[in-house]
Amino acid sequence: MSFSSFIAKRYYQSKSKWNIVNIISRSASFVLAIAVCSFFVVLSVFSGLKNFGDSYSRAFDPEIKISPKNSKHFKTAELNFKKIEKVEGVAFLSKQIEEKVLVQNEENNSFAYLIGVDENYSSVVEIDSVISLGKWIDPSSANLEALVSYALADNLNLGLFNYGGGMSVSVPSKNKTNSFFKKNFSSSFYMISGIFNSSDPVDQKTIFTSVSSAQKLLGLGKESVSSIIVKTTSNSNLSYVSSKIKDIVGDKASVKTRKELNETYYKMLNSEELILNFVLGLILIVAMFNTIGAVIILVIEKKKNIKTLHKLGAYPADIRQVFFKHGLLLSYSGGSIGLLIGCLIVFLQEKFSLIYLAGTSIPYPVVFDYKNFLIVSFWVLVVGYFGSFISSKSVNKIKL
Repeated sequence: MSFSSFIAKRYYQSKSKWNIVNIISRSASFVLAIAVCSFFVVLSVFSGLKNFGDSYSRAFDPEIKISPKNSKHFKTAELNFKKIEKVEGVAFLSKQIEEKVLVQNEENNSFAYLIGVDENYSSVVEIDSVISLGKWIDPSSANLEALVSYALADNLNLGLFNYGGGMSVSVPSKNKTNSFFKKNFSSSFYMISGIFNSSDPVDQKTIFTSVSSAQKLLGLGKESVSSIIVKTTSNSNLSYVSSKIKDIVGDKASVKTRKELNETYYKMLNSEELILNFVLGLILIVAMFNTIGAVIILVIEKKKNIKTLHKLGAYPADIRQVFFKHGLLLSYSGGSIGLLIGCLIVFLQEKFSLIYLAGTSIPYPVVFDYKNFLIVSFWVLVVGYFGSFISSKSVNKIKL
């Protein structure tokens, strides 16, 4: 152990003659521990909320979506559907029909967004995770079933399996009429098989039914679809699969990943994460000023000792190293304690769900992410180093 490390360790472990120095040193470590603990917990909560939001996104948005560029529908044969199925990394494909419709139950009516899906839909997106009542539709069944949101069911006074009435879905008919005042509509009557929960206003207006019934309602052929959605294998590279599909479809359709479909949302999340790190870093810097003050006061209190060390042959640089390392001990000990407490809080919440979202039975989402651990550790190391360096410069004020 070097001379400077030995003296710094003694100063750190022993009590000062001035009681105020002991109080300030302990307070500096305590404040830094609280700041670091809060830093890690807030980042973990943000990661948890981000994952919580992503879980809803995975319930409605596919990993890859293929949509027509210049029309509302296209035929699967035009896009080499069979060839897309054979792309390396593609696990499931699902065909969709999408259309705005008018829905009605007795005197209640509303506009909605109809999505016709096939048997593979629930394998491509995690729609089962948001169904709160009833069950997912059976797209292969001859029965006309629909899955609606809780908000839409409440608005139309709908019940499961025709309890309280079913739902009539109407779209403008393609058949031309000679009537100047009236426009014909094509309609289908659906029973409600299930209800899902969502806080998104667009999803609250969404109705799921079979692709065949949607094609019949809209007067489309069996090969006509509005989009094709893709589920990739667990070990596949999403960008690679997307690029291969783009090579197959060419300019006939657009191919977008989940992040590209929600580009604004993910940009907002990245911006918020950056700002959050910056603000919490500033708070950590402010907390570090307590450590700087504690070291400066210790320098003043040890003025006689410093002169003694100098007379014994210690160079000014060696004396500065003593207080620099003392500052590091204060900073890193407080930071380590805060980080350990933060990890413990996040672990307990993640495993035992101690705190719930207000007014719900949903545990407050947190995620123990090694990325957050490394970010906080980096801030502690950098801020602690520069804080100790600045405080050690106060030795220069003492005349040796």
